[in-house]
Amino acid sequence: MINLFWHSLHKSKRAALILLMVIPFFAFSQSKKPGSIEYLKYSNGFENIFVGSDLSQLPGYKLAFLDNDNKFDADSCLKFEYKDANLLKLADDLKLDLIGIRTYKNKVVNIYLFFKLSDGYKILRVFLTNYGLFTNRPNDYADIYDWNSSTVNLSLRYNVKVDLGVAIFTCNRLEHDIELMKTKQYLSFFEGI
Repeated sequence: MINLFWHSLHKSKRAALILLMVIPFFAFSQSKKPGSIEYLKYSNGFENIFVGSDLSQLPGYKLAFLDNDNKFDADSCLKFEYKDANLLKLADDLKLDLIGIRTYKNKVVNIYLFFKLSDGYKILRVFLTNYGLFTNRPNDYADIYDWNSSTVNLSLRYNVKVDLGVAIFTCNRLEHDIELMKTKQYLSFFEGI
């Protein structure tokens, strides 16, 4: 009887050990499937453009300065247009107007997907399918939808005045670095006075 009890206990420990080894695999594979904020973290950007990655990982011939402006913006960032006709087509009846990239110290901080306002709700459906229900809606009266995660955020915004919409992927780590740099500049300015 004691031997049988010991044998069944040993079996249950083995089963528990196997279960502990398998659960992380299933949890990790779940993040690779569309329909949750975990998929946003896993995707980490749009198609083959990843936030936080080095700009040199993208083909140089597909990059051009956005609006021919090769000057740094107020945040010490450069803006590029990513020219790839294949990435502009999201579905049979859904097409982006432009893909923009904003970089800080040669790393991708933001990816901008510009589209016609008339396609706004189609884009929203795509994001709901890919990333689940938005995590924040800052204003009930404005068409702004945010998916926020620990590593990457996505904001979908519509601007009726210019008949344009934009989806913005943001690398949280680099956004934090930019804010830290601006704070240091601000403090050093006042130390010099």
